[in-house]
Amino acid sequence: MNKKLVKSIIPLCIFILFIAISLQKANDRYNDTAVVEAMVNDEEKNNEENDKAENKSKIDYSKTSWSLQNLYKSEDEWNNELKKFTSDTKELKNYVGKVTKSKTHLSFALDIKEKLDIRLNKLYGYVKLNQDTNKNSYKYIDMKENINRVNREYSNICSDLELEILKLSDKEYNKFLEDKKLNKKYGMYLKEIRRSKDYYLDEKSERLLANTSSISSLPGQVYELFKNMDKKTNFNSAEYKTALESSDRNERKSAYQNEFIAYNDNINTLSGLLIGQVKKNVFYSSERGYKSSLDMYLKGDDIDEKVYNKLIETVNDNMESLHKYVSLRKKVLNLDKVHYYDMFTPMVEAVDDNLTYDKAQGIIYAALSPLGKEYGDVVYKAFNEKWIDAFANDNKVSGAYCLSIYGNHPYVLLNYNNSLGSVSTLAHELGHAVYEYMSSKNQSYFNSNPSIFTHEVASTTNEALLYEMLIKNSENDQQKAYYITQYLDLIKDTLYIQTMYAEFEKTIHELVENNKSINALVLDDIWGQLLTKYYGKDYELDQLAKVGWSRIPHFYNSFYVYKYATGCSAGVSFAQDILKNGSDNYINFLKKGGSDYPINVLKEAGVNLTSTKPIEDTINKFDSLVKELEKLVLK
Repeated sequence: MNKKLVKSIIPLCIFILFIAISLQKANDRYNDTAVVEAMVNDEEKNNEENDKAENKSKIDYSKTSWSLQNLYKSEDEWNNELKKFTSDTKELKNYVGKVTKSKTHLSFALDIKEKLDIRLNKLYGYVKLNQDTNKNSYKYIDMKENINRVNREYSNICSDLELEILKLSDKEYNKFLEDKKLNKKYGMYLKEIRRSKDYYLDEKSERLLANTSSISSLPGQVYELFKNMDKKTNFNSAEYKTALESSDRNERKSAYQNEFIAYNDNINTLSGLLIGQVKKNVFYSSERGYKSSLDMYLKGDDIDEKVYNKLIETVNDNMESLHKYVSLRKKVLNLDKVHYYDMFTPMVEAVDDNLTYDKAQGIIYAALSPLGKEYGDVVYKAFNEKWIDAFANDNKVSGAYCLSIYGNHPYVLLNYNNSLGSVSTLAHELGHAVYEYMSSKNQSYFNSNPSIFTHEVASTTNEALLYEMLIKNSENDQQKAYYITQYLDLIKDTLYIQTMYAEFEKTIHELVENNKSINALVLDDIWGQLLTKYYGKDYELDQLAKVGWSRIPHFYNSFYVYKYATGCSAGVSFAQDILKNGSDNYINFLKKGGSDYPINVLKEAGVNLTSTKPIEDTINKFDSLVKELEKLVLK
């Protein structure tokens, strides 16, 4: 075995295990007395609890929650399927050593793998959906560990088969792909394996790396435990978002302090987790021979580093529009300086302050009508066939996502709070859901799973269409100004801020790769410098805001956030084209799923992300909206 590999991995394992143990022992005591006193007295607090109980009593959860019965009727059925899956992997194992013996052997082996992958996807999905709506339950943590253990054994079998495919000569490999039926169904999967040829190690080393997967995922897993179970604050995610949007500056400041202090009190542990994630990435990329961690992650989507770097450079060269936005926010809200907790309250009084979930559905139908009947029919299914778990509760994780389970419909998690922001989030997640649905209906399993790179295009296109409709149909200047602010915030949060996150990720990985010292103070300083650079002279950086990096769960899904930014620029471009030329081109893009690499699929649909034009066009759109808003609010 490679001695260098062993020497490198042992310190890594010790480091990450130390972090996990440290977090378990960490003091989770959180003194929030001062914050609570600043926000509410006891009587107000009781009133708030009564209001929450009354609002919850009005929600018909039977119509707004997932139904998981079509996955497994019970946990016993899930356990039985897990046992059967384990047994059935032996059929695939029989092909180890002879998978490339003939086209027939390869085809049969891949057919078996496809069926097993679909079953594994369903097993994982059931656990995640239950875990995320029962976040305090240890039962689903145990179930996840059980399936992780099974997956490790299955992954070893798949790794052995893929290694055999990698060992084929170019001539032998190309001969397999000459089979049109094999190429159509499994071509992308085989290409992905082949592209990794230069980065595979010897068999013993590959097995060792595969067996460390449970250790390498520890930083993200422990972070989730902290975020969902150990973090003590006064708000669930929906309540915090509502407080941060309050017109009362003291209320939003107190909510901000309550939230950020919970992270600051554990900042050394959290920095250890993130640094552990970075060091893991550096270890794997170095051992496999990639140029950098960034190079390793971009290779999965066949993305050139220039795309990532051009995004950061283009946004950095066009920061003036964002600075004008912050300055306008300062002027409109009559602030001395703009603090972090001032960045989320509406600049213009909300014109729709009680958008019930039923109203939201009507708005979504209208906004997405330019996408045509076929698209609308899928949205109808999502609303009426229990694809969506809509409302926040104390046992549910924060945020929103779409989870696709092949052979079933996608599942959408929300924390809906009757705001226009929640309507926008609903449109965003439906973009993911319809994309997955159309892709799975038109592509085989291995070609059906679109890259996250294109997924964020589909979600942002929906949001752009939502705001284009609302602005166009505004009945007065007040409405128009409010909708413009929401569209501005979409571009700000998705293009500018996600690019800032991407710059942060790139910076901290380069520090570790260059053997530079890194700790919580270094992370705080980098984050603070980026906030100042992106928000400009009218933004006031306070010490607490510097820990903002510790609240970003996507950093444990490394080099993910830039896809939001590129997705935003492509989505805004698609929205303009749909409104001008119709949806046929876009629907065809959705149906292609993962049948080609994302840059190629987008380029074929008319959006070229190897150039900076989509980014520049989106920045120009942002700038024009800032100017239009300024005229409306400063009349």
